[in-house]
Amino acid sequence: MRRKKAFFVCGSGGSGKTTFVKERLSDYHNVNVDSVYEELLLKNGLGLKIRDFNEEQKKVAAVLFEDAKQITTEILFTGVKEEKNIVIDTIGRDSNLILNQRIFLENNGYTTFMIMLYSSLETCIERVELRERVYGQNLTVDSWYLSYGNITTYKREFNDRFVLIFTENNDTLNNKIDDFIMGITPNKNEKNKYL
Repeated sequence: MRRKKAFFVCGSGGSGKTTFVKERLSDYHNVNVDSVYEELLLKNGLGLKIRDFNEEQKKVAAVLFEDAKQITTEILFTGVKEEKNIVIDTIGRDSNLILNQRIFLENNGYTTFMIMLYSSLETCIERVELRERVYGQNLTVDSWYLSYGNITTYKREFNDRFVLIFTENNDTLNNKIDDFIMGITPNKNEKNKYL
């Protein structure tokens, strides 16, 4: 019986997670709270320029984000029930949530992996500014510190199923990334730009 795979793709807002998932894991069942949140914002007529919301719009947006988290949990459960390979596109700011999801997935027959995408704070801020969904710079800064503050925890917990990828100037890593996704463990003696 083929063991199912679940990838956590983590990193700060603006690190390239969603692009990475579209380019490398598009055939996986995608669990992404931001995509659901954006749909809810648009459906409720708020648009995606969160930093420009007035106080009332911010309150509505906060409720919609809680709704998005619940819907995303249901999307995860559906993927597990249907025994699909899964990718969870998330900042990774809450290590307890990630590790509990990992336990849930492994208890349901999944082999779990983590891909942490790293970009400098300046690059993340620039990329978020260029998006359709723009939020305040303080959220990018918070997500950057909280996400990357968990690197040691994730490396310890996922061990050789953890990879840290620098998303600035990483063209030479494409084959190594593909090997990792396919389940090929990198040669530990080879010097490269991931842990």
